[in-house]
Amino acid sequence: MSDNKFTRVIVIGYGVIAGKVLRYVDEKSVAYRYSVKYIEYEPHAFSEAAKYAEANNVDCQIIEDKKSLSDYFMSFIDEKILIISASNNYIFPNQVIEKRNVVIINFHNALLPQFPGRNAPSWAIFEQQEITGITWHYVTSKIDEGDIIVQKEYKLPWNIKAYELVAALMHLAFDAFQECFESVLQENAQTICQNVKLDHRMYKSTEIPGNGHFELTDPPEDIYRLLRALDYGKNKIFPLPQTEYRGKTIQIRRYKIVSNRSKKEVENIINIPFDNDNLLQMRYDIIYADGKSGGVLIV
Repeated sequence: MSDNKFTRVIVIGYGVIAGKVLRYVDEKSVAYRYSVKYIEYEPHAFSEAAKYAEANNVDCQIIEDKKSLSDYFMSFIDEKILIISASNNYIFPNQVIEKRNVVIINFHNALLPQFPGRNAPSWAIFEQQEITGITWHYVTSKIDEGDIIVQKEYKLPWNIKAYELVAALMHLAFDAFQECFESVLQENAQTICQNVKLDHRMYKSTEIPGNGHFELTDPPEDIYRLLRALDYGKNKIFPLPQTEYRGKTIQIRRYKIVSNRSKKEVENIINIPFDNDNLLQMRYDIIYADGKSGGVLIV
């Protein structure tokens, strides 16, 4: 089991996947004889990885400055380093990627080369994909274009929301990581070269599906699709979806599919027929000219 080529394994990232990966890497460290470090580039108050590191005496460091983080990675000269990017928004500079003693693998929450870039689960929902999934791949100078180590597919339920899809993909990603970690350590992973088209689209963090706007005259399934694509629960990844209603701009606070029998004719609720038996029910606030919202508090 000691065919490991690396002396140090560094995990960088946040969320469920970073915590699970850090725990797994730490548990394997004795058998494979490497040291472990966790880096927080974007600190989170309830970081599972940070909590695990503290409880288990794993070296942990917060480095929020891009240059400082790059300098840290560049400081390794003699020892061979494996960096595991697990739900991480730091973009590795070429000078780090090109170091001969550094290998970087990354988790992406889509089936590359589909949906490279940011917020892939939202785009999978918005663009009506029946199948999405996850990818672990090697990091190269071109974002999300490195050779694929492992992929796993996930069939999208018709009504899944973005935050639910993210959670499902995190669990899938950890299963895949366990399958490929040993081969990555031993540098004998069987990889697949991505078939990236010259005109492929890179999804940016500033892009919002449907520009975050819909018309009440749109097909109800399209409205529901947009609402689900933008829905990250308590995490405010995107602004609330907006539309025009009775001459005013409104933002949708809550939404759900309900039975026709559950129709409510009250202020701040819009009911749209969804199918023969159900309605798309949306609670909203009014957006005023100063950009502030007002109306009934939705809880």
